Amino acid sequence: MAAKKDDRLAWGITLFTFGCLFLLRQLHLFSPHIADIIFEIRNYPLIMGIIFLLFHSNKTIGFVLIVVGLLFRLSDIIKVTQHISDFIWPILLILGGILLVFGFKKGK
Repeated sequence: MAAKKDDRLAWGITLFTFGCLFLLRQLHLFSPHIADIIFEIRNYPLIMGIIFLLFHSNKTIGFVLIVVGLLFRLSDIIKVTQHISDFIWPILLILGGILLVFGFKKGK
């Protein structure tokens, strides 16, 4: 019985969220740039996955929806992360220095 209530809650919040978003779009309360991001079909599984993770007892559905959404966004993720490798060594050196300065104060 609790599973059915979970299903209804997660689906109800999903429908409510998308209904509110579409109403705000129809009222032109989003800038065109924000509206393009929110209402792109590739983002729907991500939004639904987050809702299901928050409001459904079976988290598997939420994780599957998020993975599907990330797969839809894979080309964008690759573009963003292409140049991150340029920053890995400096970040690791900074983190190592922080750990050495603040992390080992056991003796004193």
